[in-house]
Amino acid sequence: MRIALISDIHANIHALESVEKDLKKEGVDTVFCLGDIVNFGAHPQEALHWVRENCSIVLKGEHDLFVADPGEVILSNPYAIQSADWTYDRLSQEDFDYINGLDNFYEEEEFILTHDEPSIPGTYHFLTSLRDARETFTCFDNRFCFYGHTHLQILFVRDRDGSVSAQTGGSYNYEDGQQFLISVGSVGQPRDRDPRAGYLIVDTEKREITFRRVEYDVEKAVRDIISAGLPEVFAQILKFRKD
Repeated sequence: MRIALISDIHANIHALESVEKDLKKEGVDTVFCLGDIVNFGAHPQEALHWVRENCSIVLKGEHDLFVADPGEVILSNPYAIQSADWTYDRLSQEDFDYINGLDNFYEEEEFILTHDEPSIPGTYHFLTSLRDARETFTCFDNRFCFYGHTHLQILFVRDRDGSVSAQTGGSYNYEDGQQFLISVGSVGQPRDRDPRAGYLIVDTEKREITFRRVEYDVEKAVRDIISAGLPEVFAQILKFRKD
């Protein structure tokens, strides 16, 4: 089976539509969404409806929760709050009910899905360091934990001898006895100075994990954010590139 994991769409429908084309090209069997579907971008309802129609498992992130039920989570960024207010006005009660019905954690014998990280889901900690990964590996026994929230693509692996290493991007062939913490990246707002949409594919037959990057019309997404009157900072982030 080929499983795609997407996260942090942030209402960027242009990036999501390009990812959809790539999913079809890659022959993906099912899609899991790890949350933060809305906020920051100009097309929250379109992104939400796409996820609802195309993903077999969907989690909510803190931005989804803040938009639908702001009393349940605290955001300190004034631009994120401004964008959430704008987003709230463009969603329906049905949309709010759908978001509020989502969990932020899902578990099966082989894997865990979470928006942030599995030790205490809902703390919205950014798990990006080897030190944090070593500590978090002690909190679960499943082979895989997939998470979003960081907007980065990072694979942490704990080998049979207990050593923990990391890699960013590319592919990885997994073996028995290994355990993984994997940040799947962001579809709609990557923060590694690569503006391409990011997501992950796991091929259970080939035992292969692959980070994918997909080109999309960044300038169109930028124009839509500015035209909507959303904070311009969310448009500028989309254009960040490596020197």
